[in-house]
Amino acid sequence: MGILGKQRGTGGTKGVPAQAGTANWPGRRDRIDEVAKAAGVGVVRVRCHATTWDYLQEEVKAHHKRSIRERPEAFRPATGEEIVTGPDGIVTVPLGGSSLAALFDWCFEAQSVLGTDLERGVGRRVGQAVSEALENLAAARGQGDPAAVIWLDDQIAAADAGTTAAAQP
Repeated sequence: MGILGKQRGTGGTKGVPAQAGTANWPGRRDRIDEVAKAAGVGVVRVRCHATTWDYLQEEVKAHHKRSIRERPEAFRPATGEEIVTGPDGIVTVPLGGSSLAALFDWCFEAQSVLGTDLERGVGRRVGQAVSEALENLAAARGQGDPAAVIWLDDQIAAADAGTTAAAQP
């Protein structure tokens, strides 16, 4: 337990914000076990902005085409009518286990010293979201949930982007 945890445990520091559990993703996670968990998912829906999905799809396909360790066929994302686009530009993409595992594997690979700051940042954010979703699925049912949704884009908390956090209830 870190110093903030110790202070919070005594009740002495109420103003200290809680630390995020996977903020330092991937941390000391076992890549093989994590990717295997993703591969075991029947289907999950990924929700993100259309440009985020386009970027991820291009990066994961390129990664798996360059790799000598993996077959590019593992990443078979949904196409056409399977992808639902909302009026706000948010897409819902159903992914099977092998495609989710390939996406998750790219997230790990993007953290290497060969990755750019953009790749590492996006890979960390997406990897964190997938990791949290896998933990929640495992805790909830043990076999996944076909209604599960992984949100990749952060949602704006205020209805009016000009509203400050202090003015919110």
